[in-house]
Amino acid sequence: MKDLEAEIRDVAFQAEERIEKELSSIYLQSSSIEAWLLRLHGIFKQAVKQTNYLKKKFIKIKTEKQIAKGPSQRGLLLGSTSLQPADPERENNITVSKFYKSASKFDSRMVGCDKEFKTILDKLTQQSTEQLQVVSIVGMGGIGKTTLTGKVYKDPSITSHFYKQAWVTVSQEYTVGKMLGCLIGCVSESSDEQSSNDQGRLAETLRKRLKDQRYLIVIDDIWSKEAWDSVQRCFPDDNNGSRILLTSRLREVAEYAASLGNSIINMPFLDVTESWNLYCSVFGKTEFLLVFEQIGRDIVKKCKGLPLAITLVASLLSKTEENVQKWKNVAESVIGDSNEACSSVLSLSYNQLPHPSKACFLYFGVFPEDYEIPVKKLVKLWVAEGFFGAVNNKNLEEVAMECLQDLVDRSLVLIGKQSYNCKIKTIRMHDLLRDLCLREARCC
Repeated sequence: MKDLEAEIRDVAFQAEERIEKELSSIYLQSSSIEAWLLRLHGIFKQAVKQTNYLKKKFIKIKTEKQIAKGPSQRGLLLGSTSLQPADPERENNITVSKFYKSASKFDSRMVGCDKEFKTILDKLTQQSTEQLQVVSIVGMGGIGKTTLTGKVYKDPSITSHFYKQAWVTVSQEYTVGKMLGCLIGCVSESSDEQSSNDQGRLAETLRKRLKDQRYLIVIDDIWSKEAWDSVQRCFPDDNNGSRILLTSRLREVAEYAASLGNSIINMPFLDVTESWNLYCSVFGKTEFLLVFEQIGRDIVKKCKGLPLAITLVASLLSKTEENVQKWKNVAESVIGDSNEACSSVLSLSYNQLPHPSKACFLYFGVFPEDYEIPVKKLVKLWVAEGFFGAVNNKNLEEVAMECLQDLVDRSLVLIGKQSYNCKIKTIRMHDLLRDLCLREARCC
């Protein structure tokens, strides 16, 4: 699909260049206008011919992909950010039943986010609000949303407070029936109830199982408003303190689910101390020879507080012989090595972008690492590059600002500085995301 996208782009650019060349000739020469129109017509006919060929190629790829996936592969999990190992209780790509059985060593050694953890516990268990409430956790891929949620889910104060608990991981591709079946499997002892193919029946069964129960539902890694709409009506509100905990990379989805004034928790990056503590927890020790400690701290610094990156790099080093040169080699290539492992998580956010937004995201690769990019300058550059067309009588800079805000909401770029009225002044990019940006740009 990426190769096809590049072919489509090349056809469009070639046609655009030929048309501009012919139009320039019209202005510079006084030849017959009819002759130039015939040549322009020829360019358009060639472009249409190439476009039709690419359209057929696209349909063929799409058909082959659907056949290859098959009905059993269109599950809920295409990749998980929770760093959980394979579990025999996972079937048909769905996180089933008892989540705590598949918790990894990383979950039990979660570092940082103490403030967020206590805030979530309070919002889930507070007695002052008996109405059904939705708490949304939002943040970039690999920042620890699932890990934090897992710690909350298993906390004794939660397990003793709620009569029923259920966890479903949605991801980008999902089926409503399997989502409902997964939730039913968590709250029902009967396996027959979750095997129906009738969505209406499954929805009614889930409502029946949750009715008059104080329940906690976790909807992890949700990517669309439609996914939320497809299940939210199954959650009865009996004014008994039931709660829903939702995680997403997309702020608009988190805000949509929490549209009734409920809570949104922004996941922070780890500070220097927390990053080092997480690094040590993966090794299972805190004492290192001085030379290896220094190398380790340099590596942790490069990870810029992203838990997934720190965990993956520390895991790599824990399996590497304690040889100074070998560790230095890892340190020098840490972004590359760790990023290859992280990219399957981070690239999900990139692949979901609309085409103009992809071009804008890739453009960040022209700026130096750790550079705070002035928003006014960035917007003017985007417009000058011709990334946007006019939309609803808006000027191009307004369209560019909306695109930038979308990238911020998707956690693909980070806000640097803000003005007194909360307008964004500068933008920056996490190193792992910048590396992803550069790799994707090379493929174009």
